[in-house]
Amino acid sequence: MNFLIALTENDKRILIALGLLLILIFVIVGYIGLLVERTMKRQAKRAGIMMHDVVAAKVITNPRAFIKFGRKKNNRLFFKQAYIPFLILLLALIIYIIYGAVTRNWKLNIFDYQNEGFSTLLFIWNFKDPKIYIDWFGIKIIGNWPPLINTPHFVWTAWASYIIVPCLFIGGIWLFVTVQAHIARAFRIRKLAKTVFNPSLDNVQINSPLQNNQPTDNNQNNINQ
Repeated sequence: MNFLIALTENDKRILIALGLLLILIFVIVGYIGLLVERTMKRQAKRAGIMMHDVVAAKVITNPRAFIKFGRKKNNRLFFKQAYIPFLILLLALIIYIIYGAVTRNWKLNIFDYQNEGFSTLLFIWNFKDPKIYIDWFGIKIIGNWPPLINTPHFVWTAWASYIIVPCLFIGGIWLFVTVQAHIARAFRIRKLAKTVFNPSLDNVQINSPLQNNQPTDNNQNNINQ
């Protein structure tokens, strides 16, 4: 409590801002984790659907054949899903080669905010300005809003970056999700191979119809006679 009383109003505002920033980071990370978990579950369920027919038709009757067939199906589905994001990433590479061949500039900075980068379309603040930092109990932290050094504007020389950056962003995320789905299906296929062909007594009920139809003592005596 004495610590809070010793803080100035500016220090308290900084603490509140840092707390809100940490909460925002935790929320974003939590939603990303939730999205990954749901994707894994959905793709694992798809692996079961993908392998249902061959098991139901008794085309595959052992775990080794199940895993081998599942791996082929999974890889085939992966290449089917991954070719579009791969083409998007390939387009980014082609644009970069064309830009370098035309301008003779092979050191394109796609994040530059002045002449040739995608950041020319964004608001950019100067976080390197030493004036925005203050000394807070011996620690240098941001105490003032950084100055704005760029406002969104179109630059013709940045045309390549305007295409490359969205392609890298969309294609990269798309390909990441596709790889994640492939891994989820692979794990599920291996798990199913251990359970489908290994019957257990866990689900057997004591009062099952088979046991209800067991011969009585009288019937058993008649059989023995």
